[in-house]
Amino acid sequence: MRLLLTLAGAAIAVGLAGPALADPPPPSVPDNPAADATFLDSLNKAGMTYNNGPSAIKAGKFACDMMNAGAAEKDVIDKLSMLNPGLNSGGAMKFAALASSAYCPDYLNKSSAPDKPQNQGPFGGMGR
Repeated sequence: MRLLLTLAGAAIAVGLAGPALADPPPPSVPDNPAADATFLDSLNKAGMTYNNGPSAIKAGKFACDMMNAGAAEKDVIDKLSMLNPGLNSGGAMKFAALASSAYCPDYLNKSSAPDKPQNQGPFGGMGR
């Protein structure tokens, strides 16, 4: 997990400010105000700015929904970049790692799961 966050932290820090976050579909990740506060705090600490907290939360939960649906790491990052034009792939990777930490932490350690080959799966390849 530390390596994933280190790699994400080393990515180019592009804030979410500027163009507004596009609205992804409604998330299936359950409401958890404590996790939402933690996520927004982690975005702030990482230097990632956003125009609208609820939209940032929705986008973070959407990233986890994609992971839950089996989307590949690259697909999650590409979709986040597409929905948020001010966010390059490095920023999207950082955003997805922070979202995963807050809302779906089981994906941070997927590379060690016996049913996944090394360097495969949502954010699993980043840890190796």
